Amino acid sequence: AHKMAKVCVISLGSEAAPHIAECVRQELGDRSASEEWETSKAPVLVVVVECESDGEPCPAARQFVRALRRSECFANYSQSIGRRAAVLGLASSVCANSAAQLGDGDKYTGASRVERALIAGGCTALLKMGTMEVELQSPEESAIPWARAVCAAL
Repeated sequence: AHKMAKVCVISLGSEAAPHIAECVRQELGDRSASEEWETSKAPVLVVVVECESDGEPCPAARQFVRALRRSECFANYSQSIGRRAAVLGLASSVCANSAAQLGDGDKYTGASRVERALIAGGCTALLKMGTMEVELQSPEESAIPWARAVCAAL
């Protein structure tokens, strides 16, 4: 029987990310591995990234990107096991106006930066980056279908 790929779900951010990451973990069920990403042997990483209102990465995401760049053993291990990563970007539209000014892609700059760091760190993208507007979409509309797509891609 095909061994289920373990998935390490990482939440970067303190506002919406922990809750959304929890929704994703529940959707993944038994596949979800609860260890720290630095020491995780999971072949799949799912990273829920909160973006600031200007689209930039939140402090936790910036820290994560820096840590990834520094960690040679992460890159070596990730490459050796062919690790795959999926990123879900969370945008909080503080006001409709700022979101309109930013344009769609820019709201998730922080999340794409995390995705690029993971790929530079030896991972390949499991599926296209997911996006969710926290105030406008419920997890059922966005995070959960995305988590199902992750399961389907495993």
